[in-house]
Amino acid sequence: MVNNSREYDTIKHNKYLTLVWIEKNENYLCFGEKILKFQRNSISYCIKIVSLHNEKHIEIKCNEPVELEILYPWVGEIRRFEYLFDGAFYTLQNCEADNENITDSIRKVEVGYFQNAKYLHKIPFELDEKSYKKYFFKWLAQEKKLGIINQMVLYANNVNGLPADVRISMLTECYEALAKELEKKKLIIITPEKTTNRKVKCPNCNQSHIIPVKGKKTLACCLLAILERFGQPIFMTEYRRKRSLVNHIVKTRNKVFHVNYRQKKTLKGSQSGFYAIKLDWLYRYIILLLIGIDKKKLDEIVSKQILKFEKQHPDLLYKAKK
Repeated sequence: MVNNSREYDTIKHNKYLTLVWIEKNENYLCFGEKILKFQRNSISYCIKIVSLHNEKHIEIKCNEPVELEILYPWVGEIRRFEYLFDGAFYTLQNCEADNENITDSIRKVEVGYFQNAKYLHKIPFELDEKSYKKYFFKWLAQEKKLGIINQMVLYANNVNGLPADVRISMLTECYEALAKELEKKKLIIITPEKTTNRKVKCPNCNQSHIIPVKGKKTLACCLLAILERFGQPIFMTEYRRKRSLVNHIVKTRNKVFHVNYRQKKTLKGSQSGFYAIKLDWLYRYIILLLIGIDKKKLDEIVSKQILKFEKQHPDLLYKAKK
């Protein structure tokens, strides 16, 4: 076996028939196998995904040699798709292309969110091979539409070293953009703030006049619209106080991004981490619905996971002050 730590740019145009990828997450045990077959640009691909104990093996075989810069991104697409269900990534352990060890070269170009294997917050929706292929390609189309929104969600949830309040602030920003995309699809209605009145004095006649100020679609409006449409089952426990919770989330974001340490009514300490996890669950739940996963079955599965999570951290549930 050849061991080579060359830079990725020096090997990305090399052509290979196979790519074998091994990754690990110490926090989870899983067993299963799926095979995905498809064609792209006259190339036939056969991808085998094997989950074994705390490892995943992804093996890609092609009917003719393919450049690494085309072959390697398919691994990323598989990993991002599986993240929708796993809620965490597995970190690279070994990568071989036609028995050539290229692990070091690949590791140097791995994006930050792939380099964290934290505890999984699963949506354990089981797919057979036919369904796996169907939803995988629907996900590819949806991922393209989401663009930077999806990338930022992944960074916010998975980059190592981010404080919980920074993490939830980044996620909150993503939800404003996501809400506007969902509104374009007519899946939600973002209700703007109420119109207010402003009293002004005319410099010519010195008379006072009332000018209406049209309410804007604020970040809080966007979050509330999403929770009203998709908030259950993830926020079932807090649903009656969702408006108050949204205000606390937004003010936490304001404290961080506006660097305002005097900001009051924010989420405290570990509560930010707790609700960052819930917002990640909500994002993945929405995406799974967008690609056509059955809502009734999905709601049942997610409800059980959320209930278990809340029982583990009862003190972190948001309770509006009377």
